[in-house]
This record gives sequence, C-alpha cells and structure tokens, in this order.
Amino acid sequence: MAETKITNREIYNNVLSNGTIYGKLNIRDLRRFADTAKFLVPEAESILDVGCFCGEWLNYVVAHKQTIQKHLGIEVAQNKVDEARKQYPHLNIQCEFAEKLNLPPQSFDVVTCLEVLEHIPDWQSVFNSLFRFASRQVLITVPCKELIWQTACIHCGKMTPIYGHLHSFSEKDFPKMAGWHVGFAKLRDKSSRPILKGIYRFFVPNYYWLLVSYRRKT
Repeated sequence: MAETKITNREIYNNVLSNGTIYGKLNIRDLRRFADTAKFLVPEAESILDVGCFCGEWLNYVVAHKQTIQKHLGIEVAQNKVDEARKQYPHLNIQCEFAEKLNLPPQSFDVVTCLEVLEHIPDWQSVFNSLFRFASRQVLITVPCKELIWQTACIHCGKMTPIYGHLHSFSEKDFPKMAGWHVGFAKLRDKSSRPILKGIYRFFVPNYYWLLVSYRRKT
C-alpha cells in the first residue's frame, strides 16, 4: 500500500491539537537576525515574512530598518499568531498559508522565509510561492548540511526527527530561477553557552545556517 503524503496543513493541525509546536527563540536566534538583516536590499520599503512564528524577526526588521513602510507576517499556527499580536500589537500578522495567500503579484519588495522550509514536508510548494509576492528579493535561511537525528516519539513510539527538522539543505537544493540572481552565505552559530557550543562542535564541526538570497534581475 502506497504511503499517503501528509500535507502541510495536516502536520501543523496535528501538532497544534496537543498544544505544542515550538519553543521560544533564544539569544542565538536574535544574533542570527542581526546577521541576516545585513543581506536585505537597502532600498526595501516593504516586507512579507512567511512563517513568522511569534513575530520576532518581523519586529526586528521594522525596528531596525527605517525604510520599511509596509509589512505583513503570516504563520500557520493560530496560537502563535495570537501570541505575536499580544507581544507585538503594532505588527500586522495573519494566520495564513503561503501557498494559499491571496495577494497581488509582487506586493512586497522583500519576502523572507527564515528557518521554515526544513519543517515542511512539501517544502518546494512554499518555496515556489515566495516568488509570487516579491518584487526585489527573496531571502531564505535554513540549517545547512544538518544531520537529521531521530528519536522515538513518547506518544506514538514512531521515529521522529529531533527539532522537527525534516530536510537537510545545501546550495544544490536551491535552483536557479528565471529572472533572478541567486547568492549564498553562511551564518555561523553564535551560541552564548560555551558548553552547548562545544557539544555542537563535537558532533557537527562546521554547524551553520545557509542564507539564500534571490534578487530580481533588472
């Protein structure tokens, strides 16, 4: 019997049904925001963040990039949208799926998708949707060449990936797109906890995040 392919909505609904989806971001994530922001096109006046979690990255950009006049964050988990609206009431955050988002083409100068694709079974559909809404840049980050560790689920006993990371990415996974230049950078782990960093370095000596920047050809 052929295995049924789980959809993005099904996997998130399943996780949400027992009230757990992700933990809080930490200082390592916030430091990575600062590194990522350096790659935003300087003239950007609007930004769409796909998979915005609780709005931390979007809030960082709005606070630090003075040219931004319009923004939107979308997140599939309603509890995270509610938390974002409570924590950042000045942000425009909606519960939406990128593949079904009803916006005019090229509505935003920049579309970002930070550490989202590794969690999504059909990540290519989300990846392709990013280009519909971007007029100047699509900016993506994912863990690079990650070792996908699995453990037995305490609820069902099935093997499941730690951290919910389903895919391991490298530069070759991101294709050339017609009408776009693509460039890559590596964001190093900047853990503030030496013991944790030492463990990372022991198991994964060159642990880093891959930043992928697509810029529209002029």
